[in-house]
Amino acid sequence: MQILDQNFHAKILASLNDREKRGRPDVVHLALLDATSTPLFQDGFLGLFLRTRQGFAIQVKTGTRPPRTLQRFCGVMAKLLSGKYGAEEERLFSIESNQSFEMLVKAQGVDRIISLSSLGLPFSLRDLVASETHEDGNTAWVIGGFAHGHFEKEVIQLSDLVASISKRTLPAHVVSARICYELEVHSNI
Repeated sequence: MQILDQNFHAKILASLNDREKRGRPDVVHLALLDATSTPLFQDGFLGLFLRTRQGFAIQVKTGTRPPRTLQRFCGVMAKLLSGKYGAEEERLFSIESNQSFEMLVKAQGVDRIISLSSLGLPFSLRDLVASETHEDGNTAWVIGGFAHGHFEKEVIQLSDLVASISKRTLPAHVVSARICYELEVHSNI
């Protein structure tokens, strides 16, 4: 198994549905690097999950530092998605197959789902975090891990709020960094 990258697999990607949302593993890699480098994640206050188009749900366990290079990251993801991983990967990640978005959020006991999209209602991120983060609740903050396109219908339908935090379309890693920072400030971490 190999993770498709538009730099190397353009011909394959051209024949796939939703090709604008595929072939950019760097988008997810950068967002994960940003999120896992924060005190919020390192201290166990942030649960990170990746969900693939094929229904795999990958949990990034607390304290995990994803590989710093894209090539190594793609290698680890290929191992996880093919089921050919060992104890080292099991220590850092857990993976479930056949997980719909709904199943994933229900398994985490999520009370509220906030999806961040350029098509959402405009909000100041600081105000949004302050109004949507509660000590007794569990909020899922959903960030699209693709370069272009928008969330699937299931994500939009299950979201309690679809919010836009900028007049511009922002890369996933910028959204990841900003949301982590605001959650830290709000939680005094």
